[in-house]
Amino acid sequence: MRPLANSLIFRVVAIGLFLMAVALVTRLALLTGTLRESIQELVGTHLLAVATYVAGDIDGKVRVRQRLLEDMAKDMPLDLLQKPRELESWLARHHALVPLFSLGMVVVPVSGHGAIADSPPLAGRRELDFSKRDWFRDARDKTRFVVGKPEIDQLTQKGIIIMAAPIQDKQHRVVAVIYGTTALDTPGFLDLIQNNVIGRTGGYLLISPHDDIFVAATMPKMRLRPLPPPGANRMHDLAMAGYRGTGITVNAFGIEELVAFVSVTAADWFVVARMPSEEAFEPVEKIRDIVRRNGLAISLALAVVFIFVLVLALRPMNHAAREMRRMAVGEIELQRLPVTRGDEIGTMIASFNQLVDRLRLNEASLKERSDALEKALGDLRQSEARMTHMAHHDPLTGLPNRALFEDRLHQALMRAERNDKSAALLFLDLDGFKPVNDHHGHEAGDEVLRQLTARFCENLRRADTVARLGGDEFVVLLADLDDARRNAAIVAAKCLETIAPDFLVGELRLSLGLSIGIAIYPDDAAGAATLLAHADQAMYRAKQNGRGRYEFFRP
Repeated sequence: MRPLANSLIFRVVAIGLFLMAVALVTRLALLTGTLRESIQELVGTHLLAVATYVAGDIDGKVRVRQRLLEDMAKDMPLDLLQKPRELESWLARHHALVPLFSLGMVVVPVSGHGAIADSPPLAGRRELDFSKRDWFRDARDKTRFVVGKPEIDQLTQKGIIIMAAPIQDKQHRVVAVIYGTTALDTPGFLDLIQNNVIGRTGGYLLISPHDDIFVAATMPKMRLRPLPPPGANRMHDLAMAGYRGTGITVNAFGIEELVAFVSVTAADWFVVARMPSEEAFEPVEKIRDIVRRNGLAISLALAVVFIFVLVLALRPMNHAAREMRRMAVGEIELQRLPVTRGDEIGTMIASFNQLVDRLRLNEASLKERSDALEKALGDLRQSEARMTHMAHHDPLTGLPNRALFEDRLHQALMRAERNDKSAALLFLDLDGFKPVNDHHGHEAGDEVLRQLTARFCENLRRADTVARLGGDEFVVLLADLDDARRNAAIVAAKCLETIAPDFLVGELRLSLGLSIGIAIYPDDAAGAATLLAHADQAMYRAKQNGRGRYEFFRP
């Protein structure tokens, strides 16, 4: 008997298996590279989108606080600097009206020694020396709005951010500095950074490059920690140098990540959205395993076919070979051959027919996987569309949220100024809504808000913008008006009629009221923030005058 190594069948089968292994490895390498590039681009686009949204959210919150401080610095009566008690009352009124700074606002003299007034008062704050604080000197000496370095407050022992603006006299000389303090864990401030994850283990970082510190992070242990030294993270070094975009890097814990960088221009920070590469490329590894297993099975099946073909090739098989050749060159389609004999030729044809069946099964399996991949891509696009909608709409009522409303408000005011028109803003607050939550539960309260939203949408014009600011507070924006006061009064009356019928929640019948404050642009305000504040003031006047009514803003 000839040694196995000298067998022609052995040699051909060995060569065939080697070539199939090379082809399989090559296909895996090409497939893996292509899939990794595609998934990296897709995940990078997703990370950039969520980072842009988070950065825009933080930028907007910083700018709102900037406008508040600059407006207060501009509007503050300078004679109050000599009257600490009256100045404290003035601060308290503004803080109660727009409570953006959770730890209060403080007015510091130009010397920086102590504080003139603060609201709400905090023990020990008026005796502090601010003269050597960087944010105080920048606000005073450079006469500009300043965002201070995030730090641990020595009085409250909380992580805080200080924002300051100079107060100037008529000769544009700085006479004092007003600053506000916001705790990092204040609800609604950095929640998108600190309370959200990306995927299973990804998350966000908020970095202050000029302070060399992590402002906030999804991982609590990284908050207010110093940044890694130069050279420890290549992409971090690029971001510190001004790069904004996506990339792959290895973090300080030795984990490879996909990252995206987006600037927060208002505070000169930037947001990092990050996801471990292992998690992002998990589908690639699954596909590799599927291809590897199927490739091994196909290779083994083909090896068996090769052995039969080589054995039967030693005997006359002209007809079968001719038919196979015609199929190979495309003269006829791939099909089963009839088995007319029970000898070696019949066995060969039967083996060939098995190969045809296997190929058809593989084609069907590949089509199913292709359909599944297309469905997954469709689900991903739907998910992106839902995320875009969620970013601009209230999840409970489906109404525009504060961010979308503020955008529409700015556009409406610019359009009104351009077309010499007016606009009206109605600030609506439910009367008696808190007892609904307290006595019947938040589910009943949520159902009331949904029913109220449906009533508003049915009874107001499509051109009117109805938005939910939060809780039981709503706003209605009326744009492009000629007679703003009359139109606003009509809409306010319609809103009061809309809420008059009882709300049915299961077997409960709930009766609620509505207080409405109205501010007119440009009669009552010259900007969006002031218009909203004046409408809010008018709403509180409506509550003070008996509730269930509407009031126009009066200075």
